[in-house]
Amino acid sequence: MLTYKLFQAGYCTHDAKVALKDEPSYEMKFPAMVALLKHPIKGYILFDTGYTERFYEETKKFPFSIYAKITPVYVKAEDSILAQLEKENIFADEIRYIFLSHFHADHMCGLKDFPNSIFICSKEAYHSVKTKKGIGAAKSAYIPDLLPSDFEERALFIEDTKTAPVGSQTSSMISKVFQKPLYDLWGDGSCLAINLSGHAKGQFGLIFEDEKKETVFLVADSVWRSAAFRENRPPSKLAYFIMDNAKEYKENFGKIVRLHALEKGIKIIPSHCEEPFLVNNFTKQRGFK
Repeated sequence: MLTYKLFQAGYCTHDAKVALKDEPSYEMKFPAMVALLKHPIKGYILFDTGYTERFYEETKKFPFSIYAKITPVYVKAEDSILAQLEKENIFADEIRYIFLSHFHADHMCGLKDFPNSIFICSKEAYHSVKTKKGIGAAKSAYIPDLLPSDFEERALFIEDTKTAPVGSQTSSMISKVFQKPLYDLWGDGSCLAINLSGHAKGQFGLIFEDEKKETVFLVADSVWRSAAFRENRPPSKLAYFIMDNAKEYKENFGKIVRLHALEKGIKIIPSHCEEPFLVNNFTKQRGFK
C-alpha cells in the first residue's frame, strides 16, 4: 500500500465550453496536478511535475510564444513542486522516481529540478517527441529545453517492464474494461501503469492502492474534469483538433465513463480538475515523513 498527496503546481485557463460538452462559456481554471506517492520500499515517487516559472522563460520566443498565448499560464516560484515539497521537508534528492504521464509542458516543467531522479515514461511517447524541434514541437505542446540533457540515460521505459498477472478484482476489472495490459512497475503489484493514448501519444495513467485500501487511478489528460466521466460529457469537437489521436481519445474516454459506472469506489483523478483539491480527504493524506 502507498500513501499519497496531491499538489497544484500552477494552472492554466481555457474556455469551459471547449473543455466540457454543454458547458456555458467562461474562463475555466485547470490546475497542473502533481501527485506525491510514497512506496514502502521504493520511497518517494512523483506523478508529473506541473508548471514552474521555467515555462515563461522557454516560451518567450517564437514558436513557443504561440503556446503561451493559446494557453495562458499562471505560476509563481513558490508554486513549483520543488518549493512545495521543501515546505514539507522533502528535498529533491529524496525523489527517487518521476512518473511522466506524457511529454506536454504542463506535466514536465519541473524535471530539471530533480537531477538524481529516475524517469518512468512510455518509450513510444519519448521516441515520438525526442527529435521534434521548433514548430513541430510546439504543435505537440512539447518544449524540448524542458527535458534534462541526460533524460534518456535516466529513463525507465514502461513498455520494458513486465505486464501484471490477473490480480485484485479491481485491477482485473480495469484491465477488462480497457482491454489493455497493466504494466507492473515494481513487480509487486503496487503500481500499475496503463496506456491511455489519445490526448498524447504514449500517455500513461497510474493505478495503486492507498493506505485505506482504496484504488486510486491517476488518468492524466484522458479526461479533464471529474464531471466529464460522471456525466459522460466529453470535450467539444473543437478540442479534438489538439488531440494526437481523436479516435483513441474517444475510446479511452468512453472506457473511463464505463469504469466509473461499474465501480464508483475507484478514485479516478484527472490531472486538471479542481475537485480533488476541494475534498479534505484527498489533501490530508499522512505518512510522508
